Amino acid sequence: MRLSSFSFRFNLYFCGSDSISLFFGYIYAFFWLSFLAIPLVITFRVKNQLFFVMKKKILPGEINELKRQKLCFKDIFLEWTASVSFHGFPKIFLTKYTTIRIIVINYLKYEVVTTIKVIEKDSLPFPAVTVCNANPFVSEEGLKYVSSFLEENNLTHIYDSELNNFGEKNDQEIFSNNTFNRFMVTTLSKGLKTEKKKIFSLGLKEILISCMFNLQQCSENDWEWYYDYFYGNCHRFNTGKNLKGEKIDIKYTNNAGKYNGLMVELFTGIPNNHKTLSLTNGAHVFIDDNSFKPITQGGYDVATGFSTNLAIERIKTKLMPQPYSECIQNLDSIDSFDSEYYRKVFRSNLLYRQSDCFEAFQLSEIYKNCSCDEMGNNLVYENNNTCDTFTEQLCAITITQKLLETNFKQKNKLFCPLECESIRYKVIKSENNYPSESYGNDLSKTSKIRSLFENRSNISNEELRKNVLAVSVYYEYSEQTEISQSASISWEGLVGIIGGTLGLFLGMSFLSFVEFFDLFLQIIFKKS
Repeated sequence: MRLSSFSFRFNLYFCGSDSISLFFGYIYAFFWLSFLAIPLVITFRVKNQLFFVMKKKILPGEINELKRQKLCFKDIFLEWTASVSFHGFPKIFLTKYTTIRIIVINYLKYEVVTTIKVIEKDSLPFPAVTVCNANPFVSEEGLKYVSSFLEENNLTHIYDSELNNFGEKNDQEIFSNNTFNRFMVTTLSKGLKTEKKKIFSLGLKEILISCMFNLQQCSENDWEWYYDYFYGNCHRFNTGKNLKGEKIDIKYTNNAGKYNGLMVELFTGIPNNHKTLSLTNGAHVFIDDNSFKPITQGGYDVATGFSTNLAIERIKTKLMPQPYSECIQNLDSIDSFDSEYYRKVFRSNLLYRQSDCFEAFQLSEIYKNCSCDEMGNNLVYENNNTCDTFTEQLCAITITQKLLETNFKQKNKLFCPLECESIRYKVIKSENNYPSESYGNDLSKTSKIRSLFENRSNISNEELRKNVLAVSVYYEYSEQTEISQSASISWEGLVGIIGGTLGLFLGMSFLSFVEFFDLFLQIIFKKS
């Protein structure tokens, strides 16, 4: 068998990622790199001797002897290359011209290979589902708070010269006023005590008509209270905490489909009062990983009079750490990264997420310019001075808008590293009319619905459709999509490529290093 053929088989067999292939790869590459250096060493040795001769006064006969040794070394080497088994190698030295080519290997580019796998799962962790009323103020106490706030801050005629940057006075004035009023009232209400905030909207017992998970009834204890700076009172399912804030187990689902997820019926009734700041009827639903609180910019609106299906797909992403990407591994403790914005996320009792770190930067900029802590986020207020006045909130809005016009996220990536692992949910939304005529007739006769409609007995289906809705959250398939990255060329692969290239183009093999000894023996004995 030819040695070049053995080289090809060797490379196929041993170029792997385990320790044995790496060991042989190192030996293989070492011998061939050493071998390629032999002619350079010989030339360097003879040239050094000639240089030494020029520095000393020696006899002409000694110079002739050195030249004779140089020719001897060259003859021995060329004779040896003609007889070796790897026949591509002698062509390098027999050519009339010598060309040295440097191959830049893609290893130093840190390129990655992205792998997408769809894996069938026996069970999947169910996400945290947050349900909020589209209108944060629906109780009598909530309506009183809105009225008093608008009057105290003269927001009943909000469109003055101070707020011209929100739009010109035109047909959109009503929409603009309502949107701005709602934002200001809800955001500033976040600074109030918890007990007072809870009475601004209906409680969980009132809004939750029915609740089922995996075809079993879920209780009030499965939900956690949460206050959002835009939607007000919200309730979160499957966060690992109950209504009292005590830790409970995360729920899993063992099958796909609507009946193996969360099914709820909600009452979102809105009083007939124009000062509720209500633009829409219905609810807003967030779907997040259990460890994170929702970001207000996300989520899905669900309307009254409809049964909305949110079919989800769990996507797990794992990036290669630096230098292959921008992410940093093991960002799981407050001391894992040296940044004040990074540490603020952990001081807020949150798991790290880059978006929360950017929020921490915005908070610091607002405090520098407005001397107060902006409340439109999930971070802790550490300066004991929240932006709880109309003037302070306007200042915070102005600074936020200026920041958004700059490239502040790109500039602050050094202080807010990207996490390598993340979980997100892809959602497919569909809906149908709710309730049907027959189901509506039965629903209107229940004590729960009658109590919500002032114990009336003549509740029409039209009234129901304006005030109730249904939401189902479930996995469409019992699968998880996993996106992972790996190095395009690993260190083991780099060693294998070097050995494989030498074997393929020069005909070298692992056993060819025995011929080194033949060369050394010829040089030693012919010289003696």
